[in-house]
Amino acid sequence: MKANRSSRRDFLTAALAAPALLTRCGRAAERPNILFCISDDQSYPHAGVYGASWIQTPAFDRIAREGVVFTHAFVSAPSCCPSRGSVLTGQEFYRLREASMNHTVWPSDAEDLPLYTDLLAAAGYHVGYTGKGWGPGNWRIAGRETNPAGPAYNEIRCEPPGKFFSPVDYAANFEAFLEKRPKGAPFCFWAGFSEPHRRYDQGIGVRHGIDPEKIDVPGFLPDAPEVRSDLADYAFEIQYYDGHLGRMLEALEKAGELENTLIVVTSDNGMPFPRAKASVYDYGTRMPLAIRWGARAKPGRRCEDFVRFPDFAPTFLEAAGLSLPEQVTGRSLLPLIEAESSGRIDPSRDHAVFGIERHLPGARAQGGGYPIRAIRTREFLYIRNLKPEATPCGDNPGPVWPENDPTGGFGDVDGGPAKTYIWEHRKGQPQFFEWAFAKRPAEELYAVTDDPFQLKNLAAEAAHAHRKRELAARLDEHLKQTADPRATGRAELLEEVMRRYPVLGSNQSPAGAKP
Repeated sequence: MKANRSSRRDFLTAALAAPALLTRCGRAAERPNILFCISDDQSYPHAGVYGASWIQTPAFDRIAREGVVFTHAFVSAPSCCPSRGSVLTGQEFYRLREASMNHTVWPSDAEDLPLYTDLLAAAGYHVGYTGKGWGPGNWRIAGRETNPAGPAYNEIRCEPPGKFFSPVDYAANFEAFLEKRPKGAPFCFWAGFSEPHRRYDQGIGVRHGIDPEKIDVPGFLPDAPEVRSDLADYAFEIQYYDGHLGRMLEALEKAGELENTLIVVTSDNGMPFPRAKASVYDYGTRMPLAIRWGARAKPGRRCEDFVRFPDFAPTFLEAAGLSLPEQVTGRSLLPLIEAESSGRIDPSRDHAVFGIERHLPGARAQGGGYPIRAIRTREFLYIRNLKPEATPCGDNPGPVWPENDPTGGFGDVDGGPAKTYIWEHRKGQPQFFEWAFAKRPAEELYAVTDDPFQLKNLAAEAAHAHRKRELAARLDEHLKQTADPRATGRAELLEEVMRRYPVLGSNQSPAGAKP
């Protein structure tokens, strides 16, 4: 354990020494309320305001219409736990140690991982959450009394229309939270919708009027009735949580707090389909994002700047008038929110860096994960697969939904009709199987303007060698500047986490330790 603590101190020292990490912020007028809403497994562009006419999202579209909608918002990691951790800390996922991957723990010595929720609570904010907060993982082992997202408000339940929906009444719990707010205190609330995470009540989308024929099937999925029905179920779950979002806006209006509330609505990672969630292609990393803030955000604007999940924490802290922790690597979004124009606003926001270490513990017979780092610009996506000899989606089963999932593997991809169809038609339609599950080369390069689904790898083409080198250099610069252990010779810090939490359910305590 001594060596382990020493490694962490060394990592922290390296992080604090990295340039451009020391940031302070200035003023705030009246302290705003903060409402952060995050769905579970929803890809860009699956909201009405983005042109997805087959999904009805009136609440999300209202926030976009009365505020700012973003077209290039990217996660730090396309996996629940590290994505949510990057939101809470304002840091890159690979700096979060145990919390850099799913089904682990919140670090017990997390002084270098201050949370915006804790900082706002210390500054007098009334803080809470409903639904899914930080996770899946164990935060109690760190000695915390509450989830990193705040104290839970999950007491009020409901009877949702589908048997696999969360029974938490998100909107009612938000109203209960508002009723318990101390007089005069601003609030910070995390609404963690569990939708559209699988399982799905198969056929619920069609039963509720979603027409499968009107669905835009992404190019990496086969256009088959089974897949269209699966996408309809996914769409219905988005519509379900959007209904709760609408009720929450009504509660704010009733309380007279709508105009003084900074509202952010997004998702934690991409849709639970092959080549989306847990992958670094656009349908895994690119998120819907709309922000409303009364008169502070000019309505009807569309921002094309690249924004990242580590940007949320500094945004909330600056809006509240608090100084930023020196460990923060994100940048406040307030200049974009308060801008007058649409389109590209800040020329320096021209790219996003993201990656993943391991999604599902136990997905691979040989253990470990599938570490990736990537950089996305307006024209290109460059991917570096650090262990191309491994299986990218796993060779062991994951959550087998439905229970008779015939694939028997690829545990990083949730089971469901689309996954089953690709497996069963792997001989007749091999390209979809290859795109979803086959091994990948060490480098990938995609021209995203011409190839929106990232299906044609240009990395080996001489005509793109210069572009590949340029993007690789930019990626390396960011990783070193932000002290990625894999870029600073400390990959062992991340490999150790995988060894200590090798299987699903091992988040109760490190291997060999008592809870």
